[in-house]
Amino acid sequence: MGRFLVVATVAAAFCVTALLAVSASAAVNCGGGVTVKGGTACWKARSIVKEFKRRQKTHVQGFDCSGSKSGRRWTEVTCTLQGKRIHWEP
Repeated sequence: MGRFLVVATVAAAFCVTALLAVSASAAVNCGGGVTVKGGTACWKARSIVKEFKRRQKTHVQGFDCSGSKSGRRWTEVTCTLQGKRIHWEP
């Protein structure tokens, strides 16, 4: 009986860890065309995209950003930092 409880406890801990890992890696829609993957807060992600579009610097608040334009309008922005990803499309 003791062995069963140990195995059940380890299995439950593994399942909880797996669920947390999956939910952290799922993309979250923050609105305004911004999606976040990896646990960045939505307000910060929107702020980073806005700053990149305004300043056009490749390094914004620790994130490495790149984007593409069509004419004078931004069509896509992607920023990454250690497994975190911010993506914007209009």
